[in-house]
Amino acid sequence: MLFSAKAATILLTLCSVGGYAWETKAEALAQAVRLIDDPEHFGVSTLSTVYPANHPVTDLAGNAISVPEYFAPCDAEKGSLIYLGVTVSQVWKNVLNSKTKNATVSIVSDPDPSVPDHRHTSQPDSSQWQQQDRPYWRRGMPSKPRVALFGHFDIIDGTQHPDHAEQALNCYLDHHPDASHWAPNATDSPHVSFLAEFSVNKAYWVGGFGDEHYIGWLTSDEWNAAWKEHHLSSQQQPSRRADAHYHQLERLVPQLVFQ
Repeated sequence: MLFSAKAATILLTLCSVGGYAWETKAEALAQAVRLIDDPEHFGVSTLSTVYPANHPVTDLAGNAISVPEYFAPCDAEKGSLIYLGVTVSQVWKNVLNSKTKNATVSIVSDPDPSVPDHRHTSQPDSSQWQQQDRPYWRRGMPSKPRVALFGHFDIIDGTQHPDHAEQALNCYLDHHPDASHWAPNATDSPHVSFLAEFSVNKAYWVGGFGDEHYIGWLTSDEWNAAWKEHHLSSQQQPSRRADAHYHQLERLVPQLVFQ
């Protein structure tokens, strides 16, 4: 039993660094930037920030807070993300009160086990990769891709850079029309809001189980180059956003509605 435990530990360690994965780092990079632009998650990320060490509430000082937040990928040249923050938010207060404005963004694919991962249905060896041949425990969230982005925010000053602010807001609202009700200058919002751009310093990619998918770090240069290539190729393909929204609704609303 002791030998088996040690062997399992070694195997898991090798798999965790892509030792036995069929994916290359280049393939993982392409998947990572596609995940950012995937309409299936509706542009929702988990944004994490840390309360400052001198926070007046000592129980919070040094602790992290994570909340879901809309994001929008709007830059063609680099994989930065646009966010719309509100000053009343705890997670955004940490950003505004920080000199570095560091934060972590996590984005995941659909965790529903009934939604197939296309990577497991399109491989040449169908006997190994087809979804129906996979055991149930290889169909859920742990088998699917997710990424943690480590970076920092730059607050977009609409007074000093009105053109940039307008472009960022238009792009953001194109992805999230409902946010127009709490966007800057919205007449029906009681809150003060602002735009912020999240730049990726590095990323940690978990493609799924390590015996199949790449797991490891991605640099900012690698990230931005992969995003630029993805953006150029996506311009030649039709948008999937509307179709993805339809299929999400189809899963939530009784089938009769769509007949």
